[in-house]
Amino acid sequence: MKKLVAVIVALIAILMSRSIAFASDGDLDTSWGGDGVVVSTHTDASAAYAIANYPDNRVLVVGPVTDSPTSRILVNRFLADGSADTSCNGTGEFVDTVNDAVASDVVVLSDGSFLVAGTIQINNKGALFVAKFTSTCNLDGTFGTAGIATYSAGDSTAGTALAIQSNGSIVVSGYEYLTVSDGGAQRILVVRFTTSGNPDTSFGTNGRFMSSINEEGQARDVVIDSSGQIIFVGSIVGTSAPDAAIVGRLTSNGLLDSTFATQGYLINEFNGDPRLNAIAVRPNGNLVAVGTYGGPLPSAQQSPIVVCLTQAGAFDSDCGVNGWTYLPTLNIDVYADDVFVTSDNKILLSGMIDPSNPFVMRLNHNGTPDNGFATSGTWRGASLIGRMYSVTIQSDGRILAAGGLDTQGTMSVGVVRLANTVVTPSTTTTTTTSTTVAPLVTTTSTTIAANQLPATGRDENGLLFAVAVFGIGILLMGMRRRALR
Repeated sequence: MKKLVAVIVALIAILMSRSIAFASDGDLDTSWGGDGVVVSTHTDASAAYAIANYPDNRVLVVGPVTDSPTSRILVNRFLADGSADTSCNGTGEFVDTVNDAVASDVVVLSDGSFLVAGTIQINNKGALFVAKFTSTCNLDGTFGTAGIATYSAGDSTAGTALAIQSNGSIVVSGYEYLTVSDGGAQRILVVRFTTSGNPDTSFGTNGRFMSSINEEGQARDVVIDSSGQIIFVGSIVGTSAPDAAIVGRLTSNGLLDSTFATQGYLINEFNGDPRLNAIAVRPNGNLVAVGTYGGPLPSAQQSPIVVCLTQAGAFDSDCGVNGWTYLPTLNIDVYADDVFVTSDNKILLSGMIDPSNPFVMRLNHNGTPDNGFATSGTWRGASLIGRMYSVTIQSDGRILAAGGLDTQGTMSVGVVRLANTVVTPSTTTTTTTSTTVAPLVTTTSTTIAANQLPATGRDENGLLFAVAVFGIGILLMGMRRRALR
């Protein structure tokens, strides 16, 4: 009888422990902040424009904190459970109280330091910047000038994203407004800095690549492809529509690569009004770019657009119809801001669904919604007001998205974590020299199943109650049989 009792108790204990571990892909992960959502509030409005991971699953986000008309660089770092990482500036947070600037992107380096890119005001003029922070979230005074390197030209410049080349050189994308005497147009801009924060004059023309008068627009994202070339995406002035999507490739030295697409560019209006915001490299070296697609008038509905390209810049017919697709939803505008491709070729998107709800979407390799994720492939924060500007995946498989969430009428930094079963790479670091710090790179693959993740609010109490009653019934039957002997 004692053995029977022990077996039943053990069975109930196991099922109780598993009842708090069942989670479906796309469920909020309640081990992150208690409910899957972490918000970092400030007196003034704030948001996270970019997110990055550490190998130990600490989370770093950057963006602006704004006291109109001034903005400050904001850095928040969290532990793996969503609590503040006090090794970051003693509080888990850094706010630059000196410079008027907006942080747009971040890359964590192998020694724990990190680089931030964005736009800074210098003498009432916008300038592209890259800043280096130590592993303790303080500006690194050995980099640039007091930790910040800038590029200023024309009427103003702005930085949108950054990528690190294999030798540690820092590539930053953005745009430049020419002076009135030069035409006053907006041009695509890509610049490079050395590892010490000096402008690299060997890159492009005098340290920068700028598009011609035929490509008036801006670069929104930049990556280094599998061959070491530089890929940027964005939008330019369209011919029959306000905007046209653009994907361009530069050689590692900043010259337009004429072997990519058509003379270095893929430019397409896709029968609508597209604006590409982000790009990622697939495991096979092909490319996926995403953004927002304005449909035809009169509705001009906004929808996510997914453009898939080969390494050579041709349309990848394995994705969408003839290499691209857009994902319309009935009478609802959806804006896609970022993309991440998993090691098994799933495509993650983040952004906003009207009326101002954050979303994360998972697509199959061919650009169709993955119905095994959340609701028909999309997690929508229906009870939240805000936008997810950046999405990534942790080494243990869970999805992180960062952006801005409304808290009592003020926008604040918000980070959500979702359950996920995609095969994902574990993160290691590269070996670097004393003068070069390489970004984190991935090498091997691991899998984490949904039932290995913490609970995400799914109700398993009915199953647990039934099992408990069944176990108690068996126990009572055994006791009755023993009493009748």
